[in-house]
Amino acid sequence: MKIYTLPEKLKNLAGFLILLSVLAPWFYACVPNKRLVYLQHQGDIKTINPVDTVLRSYNLKREPYTLKAEDIISLRVASVTETEFNFIRRYETELGIIRKLNQYKQGEQDLVGRGGLNNQMMMGGGGMRGQSDDGGLSSIILDRMNSGFVLDLKGEMELPEIGRLKLAGLTIPEAEALVKNSLTGYYETPMVRIQLLNFHYTILGEVNNEGRYTSFDPELTIFDAIALAGNLSEFADRSNIKIVRREGGEAKIIYLNTLDERMLNAENFYLKRDDLIIVPPLQARTASMYTLPRTSSLFGIVGGALSLIAIIISLTR
Repeated sequence: MKIYTLPEKLKNLAGFLILLSVLAPWFYACVPNKRLVYLQHQGDIKTINPVDTVLRSYNLKREPYTLKAEDIISLRVASVTETEFNFIRRYETELGIIRKLNQYKQGEQDLVGRGGLNNQMMMGGGGMRGQSDDGGLSSIILDRMNSGFVLDLKGEMELPEIGRLKLAGLTIPEAEALVKNSLTGYYETPMVRIQLLNFHYTILGEVNNEGRYTSFDPELTIFDAIALAGNLSEFADRSNIKIVRREGGEAKIIYLNTLDERMLNAENFYLKRDDLIIVPPLQARTASMYTLPRTSSLFGIVGGALSLIAIIISLTR
């Protein structure tokens, strides 16, 4: 068995530490596919699945959104009636202007004048993009954001000639039918479209674009919310996403595992208005950003020092 001298031992130890400082980040900072791929089922990311075949099905816990007190809605009425007799349009123009939506930013970008809508209100009206040629928002989206009606504390909205209509507790199609029936006799073959304007959610943590977002589609899933925020970062813990939901004066805490395919029939697969989504980091993030760089630097310094000591000892002998 070969016997190593002290300088040789120091050199071997120095080489090992330097090699460790180089290789450690590759082993500890990498995130495996099983922590990245959404909706997995029993290791199917490692197998070849049959194509064009329904393998499983899930019952979605989808509930139509019902309007609530203090909701903000857009009301549009189309008819063959002459424009000068369209009192709903005049009412909307004169009294329907709201300002409370303008305070929100979409993905940390000012909606007006910064190219807006990078991760933007894409969830309604046929998935419109809504950017104008000058990089700002199109007139359609600006109109939607700035004009609307707030239901009062009783969930009612007052219309000229018609009176007060209670919309709270109705789905959007039901509310459209109620308004349409109320307008019969005032308009010839009226068509009514109602859209919710204040379905907001906030997403924070390991996402590419944190912020408060607005959806024109109240049937929003957790994946829709993630997509609007530019997807999660590589170091996001997709198995432990927290939702803080305010209901009846309480804050309810819900956890979702987006890696598990069975989440498709979870009760909370669909979000609710004003949900707060918090995406925590994996431990690999701390290791990659803080622990490993410092440890690698320390190993490199110690290895260099040991090499220098070994060289000095060899030269003094």
